[in-house]
Amino acid sequence: MVEAAKRYGANYKWKRRLYLYLRDQLLQLINAYYNRIYGMDLHPTSRFSLKANLDKTNPKGVHLGAYSYVAFGAVVLTHDMCRKFHADTYIGENCFIGAHALIMPGVRIGDQCIIGAGSVVVRDVPSNCIVAGNPAKIVKENIATKHYGMLID
Repeated sequence: MVEAAKRYGANYKWKRRLYLYLRDQLLQLINAYYNRIYGMDLHPTSRFSLKANLDKTNPKGVHLGAYSYVAFGAVVLTHDMCRKFHADTYIGENCFIGAHALIMPGVRIGDQCIIGAGSVVVRDVPSNCIVAGNPAKIVKENIATKHYGMLID
């Protein structure tokens, strides 16, 4: 960041702060929009990428816990049109859903979990686990995470 400040001049720091502030405000606005208009249950401290896909066919079935993050390309489903199935999908607190992960309808992800990139979660995930793969399997248990699913060493 120091090199970037030298390269782009002294204005770099305030421009970066302004960008981060505006992005945070936009995410809060989208979060409120999803909660009020679509009826999703997204905790105010939860975050998601602008490229994340939260199911709007059955929006009241999306539940995202406090300080959880859904990365770009991840899909959280609450319906299956082939089986005419609608179910609530729960993501616990302090979780991280990796890029391009797929959370199937009716799945419950416990607190402090990490879902690996590209994983397909078809079964419930207990708390304090890392899961990955297709279908997702437990890779590591008894982990601890802080806000937005960052591992605590």
